[in-house]
Amino acid sequence: MPRIGLAAQLFGLAAGPSAWIAQLALNYGLSSYACYPGDTPRQDLPPPSEHAVLLAINLSCLAVAFIGLAVSFRAWRKVPDGDGRARFLTLCGLLSAAIFSAAILFNTPSALALRLCWSASR
Repeated sequence: MPRIGLAAQLFGLAAGPSAWIAQLALNYGLSSYACYPGDTPRQDLPPPSEHAVLLAINLSCLAVAFIGLAVSFRAWRKVPDGDGRARFLTLCGLLSAAIFSAAILFNTPSALALRLCWSASR
């Protein structure tokens, strides 16, 4: 059986958490800049395209987490029975990618449903 590369195992392990961190940081940064572009809060509504940008960020991060899940699953199927380290890393990658994919999915509706700037007049 072919040996599983360490880089693939580590990518599968790190893709989910990295995508979730990127989603949180980018969404927070974009939303806060839209509401506070300077020293004072914005008085008008942010551009309507902001929800589309937030959706694109969330879907991109979800795709990275799913790719990590697919890489871990593919590696898990190829691991020989006697290779305990590879089996452990691939199973941790499967769990990590699955859990953080769910976290990204649960964060996505709030970024799209909530009004971006509460202080802006309607």
